[in-house]
Amino acid sequence: MGFLAPWFLAGVAAVGLPIWIHLLKRHKTDPRLFPSLMFFEQREMSSVKHRRLEHLLLLALRVAMLILLALLFANPFLKRTPLAADGKKILVIAVDRSFSMRAADHLSQAKNASLSLIAGMKPGDQAQVLALGGQVQALTQLISDPAELRVAVESIQPSDSRASFGELARYVRTLSESTHLPLEVHLASDLQKSALPPGFADLRLNPSTTLVFHQIGQIAANFAVENVVAPQRIFDPKKVRVQATIASFGKPEAKPVTVKKNVSLVLNNKVLQTKTVEIAAGGRAQVEFLGLDAPYGFSRGEVRVDGADMLPADDRFYFATERTDPRKVLFIDAGRHPRAQLYYRAALDSSGDSAFQMEVMRPEIANNQEFSHYAFVVLDDIGTVTSTLEDALKKYVYAGGSVLIALGPASAAQPRVPVMDESIETASYAGREGDRFLNVSEIDAGHPAMRSVERFTGVKFYQAIHVTPAKSRVLARLNDQTPLVLERKMGEGKVLVFTSTFDNVTNDLPLHASWVPFVERSAAYLAGSGAEQPVNLVVDSYVELRTADSKSAAAEVLDPDGKRLLSLEEATTAKNFAVNKEGFFELKTASGRHTLLAAHADRRESDLSVIPQETLDLWRATGSDQNAPGASGSENQDKKPWPLWPWLLLLLLIVAMAESLVADRHLRPAADRPEIRKEAA
Repeated sequence: MGFLAPWFLAGVAAVGLPIWIHLLKRHKTDPRLFPSLMFFEQREMSSVKHRRLEHLLLLALRVAMLILLALLFANPFLKRTPLAADGKKILVIAVDRSFSMRAADHLSQAKNASLSLIAGMKPGDQAQVLALGGQVQALTQLISDPAELRVAVESIQPSDSRASFGELARYVRTLSESTHLPLEVHLASDLQKSALPPGFADLRLNPSTTLVFHQIGQIAANFAVENVVAPQRIFDPKKVRVQATIASFGKPEAKPVTVKKNVSLVLNNKVLQTKTVEIAAGGRAQVEFLGLDAPYGFSRGEVRVDGADMLPADDRFYFATERTDPRKVLFIDAGRHPRAQLYYRAALDSSGDSAFQMEVMRPEIANNQEFSHYAFVVLDDIGTVTSTLEDALKKYVYAGGSVLIALGPASAAQPRVPVMDESIETASYAGREGDRFLNVSEIDAGHPAMRSVERFTGVKFYQAIHVTPAKSRVLARLNDQTPLVLERKMGEGKVLVFTSTFDNVTNDLPLHASWVPFVERSAAYLAGSGAEQPVNLVVDSYVELRTADSKSAAAEVLDPDGKRLLSLEEATTAKNFAVNKEGFFELKTASGRHTLLAAHADRRESDLSVIPQETLDLWRATGSDQNAPGASGSENQDKKPWPLWPWLLLLLLIVAMAESLVADRHLRPAADRPEIRKEAA
């Protein structure tokens, strides 16, 4: 037994207080009228009786209250082992169903090992079955029914997720803290090294947790398509390049052996090209396919390798692509800056496989255009925007479109920025001579539209329109704090504002190397994607369905089996969804955009290397101190303090109630006592 705050035991000295109070109580009698005292002899009355303690029961209760109060503040505890008195424990069976367990019959072996554990359970033993992947899924509660446990084990199906032993350790710690019972955890897994968390501390187990490993399979050589780089959109099939990385996993041999493998490019279940590569044991090889004759629309592609190994599921790698014509960009120009459209068109066409075609149009003609046919719209300092044009552009943006606005001398006289609806304060001017020009001092290099612009190095700005960013985000700012690039998201779309012109009059940006990257990156961002985008999604990744809180439009997701993943309610409210398996997902976002997504398993699962034995021993030792090397006094270390304050508090309340009743009976004034009132009557 011990005390967490032993200094509060000094409060026991307060027990003298009720004794002192009881000794101070004087013998009092009610005065009575008497005619004369002349015949009474005067003598001293003995005070021995007055020094006696009266009402001993009340005194004992008060002393007990003070002692209990002091003990309560001292917080006593008893050291007890967390083991139950009857030796009960919980059996936890964790079955690894990650992507690597698809190798050979590993999952079947793990199930058989789990069924053997269930068969050895004693009557009354509690157990729980877990399925381990990227997350831990509890298939049962803590139950004692072997039949239900067997059904749970048999229901485990292989997944395409990556195993996480850190998630398993976290779940086991939570279970130990909630049950206060010892755990015996059995892990049936291939014990893949890639399943370890970044930090060993994430594997920590609570005391009295026994971890037992059931290793399934051994390390073996494995060939896999590790990665594929392919364009998401195809404009000219002859200029397409598809690059694939083929990896060989396994123990490097003392004398490297080179193996020849056939790698095939498949599109819509049709083999287009096949190449032969040489791969050294434990090495990698690159394969490049030139040209991709894809039909218009979405196509399902994959790269295959003749693996002939124990894990054929990673011998293919999915990718999605779309054959389409270059997307149209509407450039609305009032004719004030003729060189602006020239510079902008040249930047859009600078890539060898341009994804955009620019159309130039006057504002008065653009009033009657259907903007949904364009990837995005550019307003080049057109000055006054009619209400008809502005309303049409706002409708286009809220539906998922994008607008790029360039401000110049014609915009300086306007009270606000069209479409974006931000206030225009004034125009900032700088001279061309000397060092009086402005330059960029701040830039958000992490924003997709501002990457690779090299901070506009060397660009001189002579005029910029000062916009007050009340509802928008500033992506770049000049050295006089004038915002240069602003963005505002409206509905499902977005508006980007450049507070200077696109010619070389108010700035010399088109003459610098930053111009082409800025146009290309901003165009790709406004259009929603670029000509060259990553098409690979790892299983358990999240895909965005909507960018605003609007519930008016519904999204739709079809999994590789053609089943709808979203309910009717989720279709109008869900902002994203998780890709839960390999294959192709058909997606329609809330903005109405259709996309074909390709998902693949994390290729770290293809490396079947096993966790070293010393690491497994250290992990097992975290749950039992007596197994830790060099541990001393393990019995005392396994004991946990069990506080006694709840029982002391309950006893204090009982004593306080008893003291109140006794004090009411003995200390009530004599005139109020029932027996006195009866005699007086």
